[in-house]
Amino acid sequence: MKKFPFLLLDTGPIIKLFELGFWDAFIHKYDVTICRTVVNEAKWASQEFEDIQINIESYEQQSLIKVKDVDFSVIENFYNRFNIWYREYIHDGEKETLAFLCNSTDDWQICSSDGAVFRTLGLLGKSEQGISLEEVLNKIGLSRILEWKYTKRFREKYTRMGQTDSIQNKGLL
Repeated sequence: MKKFPFLLLDTGPIIKLFELGFWDAFIHKYDVTICRTVVNEAKWASQEFEDIQINIESYEQQSLIKVKDVDFSVIENFYNRFNIWYREYIHDGEKETLAFLCNSTDDWQICSSDGAVFRTLGLLGKSEQGISLEEVLNKIGLSRILEWKYTKRFREKYTRMGQTDSIQNKGLL
């Protein structure tokens, strides 16, 4: 079976996939790439749960996923494009992932559960590169009713907010 290509994940969807017990099925259906900061965030976040152990490195070592280290200068150049409000809004893992996406010529998609990611994509005119966990799971036949932050409607709401910021010339320096 051919994998769906080029999917970057943020911490929220990674944790949710482990929580649902879908991670292994998910990575067999998608060509998953995760930025190093997100891997570290997921590892630390998993310590909050007794029954969820997230060890992304073991999947990387088995070549089941790819982990990217983004050069600091790429992240800094990306981050410096934004005004103070967006700088505070975008967290480290999101910053690295968005910088990677914006610096690449490949057709990546970002799966997130954070409004900052979708809003930033809307601001940058890259709306089509955001995807919710709900949409991702629907594509591979693992549909579930999920919390609001994992839904298509959540993605659309924050993407529209970023598009509005772009039209109103807010967000970028």
